Amino acid sequence: MPRPGRVLVRAIIFLIVFSLVLLAAMKLYLLPAMAAMKDADQRQREHLQATAVLMLCVVLFVLFAGLLLTFRPGRFFFPRAPLARAKPTVYVDAWAEAGRRAKVEPEDGKDRDVDL
Repeated sequence: MPRPGRVLVRAIIFLIVFSLVLLAAMKLYLLPAMAAMKDADQRQREHLQATAVLMLCVVLFVLFAGLLLTFRPGRFFFPRAPLARAKPTVYVDAWAEAGRRAKVEPEDGKDRDVDL
């Protein structure tokens, strides 16, 4: 049985982690690229534009993969099959089973009980 707050906790963790990834991408790439765009010629602008599109694709891929890992939408489309009930354990009387399996030699008429 799922706990009620489980999805909420997952959503909050996902949003925090994705915000950190987005802030890191912005600080490490987008802000320096915007500063470099001021002094760039046409070819450098195209290069910066292409890498910005690539960066956007990477960030969106991380977002999509994070959503799939966080909320597991496959559970709605591929539910688990109900498990068959296990058979109850049969407890066998060990002494009765040993007596049933014991091999007894036929008696030859002599008493084998000897007092020592």
